Amino acid sequence: MNHKGHSLCPVLRESGSGAAVRDLQIRLTVAGFNPGKIDGVFGPLTKAAVLAFQKSKNLVQDGIVGIKTWSALGANCNKTPMKQCPTLVQGNTGPAVVKLQELLRTYGFYSGMLDGIFGPITRAAVLAYQMSMNLVPDGIVGIKTWTALGVNCI
Repeated sequence: MNHKGHSLCPVLRESGSGAAVRDLQIRLTVAGFNPGKIDGVFGPLTKAAVLAFQKSKNLVQDGIVGIKTWSALGANCNKTPMKQCPTLVQGNTGPAVVKLQELLRTYGFYSGMLDGIFGPITRAAVLAYQMSMNLVPDGIVGIKTWTALGVNCI
């Protein structure tokens, strides 16, 4: 399968624009890198944020967002996209929980195993993330929490 034009993680570079660039800008912001205004336009500030992010992750610093950069930003490039955004609570298991754990780890809230088990450690990470994003800290991962984590819930 050719991932070059993969719809989940399109290759982006300076002068690009659109929804994927907006997603990139949100992910960079959440990761602590300032891409400037979140406007869907890949300009010099977005490129500078991409370069700084790539450097922080020991990736090739080319300012081009490909599969490796998307993956480092927590994007799900190689798997079938999740159906919508499943509501997850403590006790759930499966691939959606692994994705949740990966995203929480990317943002520095989870350091446990990527085991697909929504246990007390995952719940504590969800609560901490929800509080940091000014969401209702209920430990339930719904559309608002998925969206805050950078998942497109359409």
